[in-house]
Amino acid sequence: MANDLARGRTHLGNERTHLAYLRTTVSLIGFGITINRFSTYLIQNDQAPKGSRLMLHDASNAGIGMVLLGLALLIWSLVRYRLVTRDIERGVIAPRHRATTVFTIGLLLLGGLTALWLFTS
Repeated sequence: MANDLARGRTHLGNERTHLAYLRTTVSLIGFGITINRFSTYLIQNDQAPKGSRLMLHDASNAGIGMVLLGLALLIWSLVRYRLVTRDIERGVIAPRHRATTVFTIGLLLLGGLTALWLFTS
């Protein structure tokens, strides 16, 4: 019985982790849409920056990138959830350091390039 309870707690922990990913994707998508719409609003009302910051004239690409990043994270979280559920049922928990590392480095590069684009253009 103790083993069943432990497995149940592990499944619940996996579900909580998946829900945290879902909240993050909703935030990324919502923020990306906000950036995109705000950029469009500024352009339509001729309030976009002019002069040395021409790249800031249209920051809608950053918003689209955040939406795409949120969708990619959503797919990755579903795959991860399914793999961890399978591992729990098999009784073998295998950490997936490679996927976590690749996704973290990807986010770091995308975020760094976006920041560089926004602040140096």
